[in-house]
Amino acid sequence: MRIMGEVFGVLANVPYDSKDVSNFMAKIDEEHTHKDMSLLLAHFARIKKEDPDFYFNIHTDHADKVDRIFWVDGPAIAAYKNYSDCLSFDSTYMTNMYNMPFAPFVGINRYCQTIQLGCGFLKNENIESFVWLFQEFLEAMGGLQPDNFITDQDATMRSAVLVSFPNCCHRNCRWHIMQNVQAILGNFLSKHEELRTELNEIIDYIMLVEEFETRWAQMITKHNVVDNTHLYDLYHIRANFVPAYFKERFFLFLQTTARSEGFNAVLKTYIDPHNNLHHFFLQYMKLQEKIDVAEDAVEFKDEDKTHRACGDFPVEEQALQVYTRPIYLRFRVELRKVTSYNVQHVGHETYDVSPIKNYVYGYGSRSYKVEANLEAENYNCECCKFSRDGLLCCHIFRVMMQLGNIDRIPEKYILKRWRIPEEIIVEEKLELPKVPVDRKMSNKERQHLRYGTMCNDFTKVAKIASTSDKGKALADKYMQALEKELLDMKASEIQYMFQSKVV
Repeated sequence: MRIMGEVFGVLANVPYDSKDVSNFMAKIDEEHTHKDMSLLLAHFARIKKEDPDFYFNIHTDHADKVDRIFWVDGPAIAAYKNYSDCLSFDSTYMTNMYNMPFAPFVGINRYCQTIQLGCGFLKNENIESFVWLFQEFLEAMGGLQPDNFITDQDATMRSAVLVSFPNCCHRNCRWHIMQNVQAILGNFLSKHEELRTELNEIIDYIMLVEEFETRWAQMITKHNVVDNTHLYDLYHIRANFVPAYFKERFFLFLQTTARSEGFNAVLKTYIDPHNNLHHFFLQYMKLQEKIDVAEDAVEFKDEDKTHRACGDFPVEEQALQVYTRPIYLRFRVELRKVTSYNVQHVGHETYDVSPIKNYVYGYGSRSYKVEANLEAENYNCECCKFSRDGLLCCHIFRVMMQLGNIDRIPEKYILKRWRIPEEIIVEEKLELPKVPVDRKMSNKERQHLRYGTMCNDFTKVAKIASTSDKGKALADKYMQALEKELLDMKASEIQYMFQSKVV
């Protein structure tokens, strides 16, 4: 209004007041919102024609304004059938001009890459809104619930998960909980270093619930913190985040919502938080395409490179053949840790695996019991890494080495989830005619040989090009140019032959 006052000379000459300006801006916002939703719905309709499996739904409030949106594309629905075992969900990223939090469903593929399996916007983060979103997700996924589900420490979200996914295992993000503890207890724990170390060790490395309960009670008594209400509150929610309570559940390298937060961080490089929903969707689809290309790139690298084992363990050669490259690298890290442990036979099928030094990364300073039946090829470690991540742990490998059975991983311990995918397209090679050794090849035989050789070569190109629309378009471009050049060459040869006969 001050600027308008300068335009009209004095403020009293301005023919409208601040309320008029506010009403005018609200009218523009309302018109823009209506236009934005129309554009978004029109785009959804176009995508639906191209992708029949594309699913979306929009919910409106009592004032007929959009307050909930959900969508998921066909490829994500197809991927969910293979990766429904563990999902991460986070709604802390405010991503549009309407202040509607973005809520992606995030999974992990066989290459340990973050993949998006559906997303939504919620005007209100209440139980009703989350239940609506989760029910839409189930509708899109044919009713298939996730096996395991991890979210931040949000009570309304947890209630909605229990209602919508009653058969799944839900856990809270350990990192968020410990960050909250640090904010409240940080100063106190800094003055009680021994208590802080023991608290972290009990939470991180105790794998038996009974042992956790015993060690916690001993810690509280030992450090005289029975009356500490903050520690009591942390203990009260222990079953929501402490690893000991989830040791048998498949959370594949996850204890936090870091995957969701990482996806949101990438999203911020593509999308301005102040943009409208239609623009968000356009940019989101570009990001989704980039994710698909990244997966294709990993597959191509796996096919294109010959990897070599870095050690002398025969089992590593097998791992190279069956695991995707990122999973093989995780396997290799685990295998290297066998040198950090000693093993002692303590019973019929029981072995005690203890660290040589005070600490082993990822496992702390404790010992682990391993049950091993060599004849039946059954192995079980109380660290439960196979149950959690789908890979055998270094403790089992250490016992296998002690028993002289480190040649291979039993098939039942190689999850299909982590395997190199089977070839979708198998190159069909033509059998080439044999080259006679006792005479010169005829023109027809040479043509058959050239034809067979080129068909086999073009099959390799077709396999690479068929992985994406861009690849096919590029191949089509050069094939058309090649066809034209060959026809021109053929026409030139015929013309030359005709002119030679005339002369």
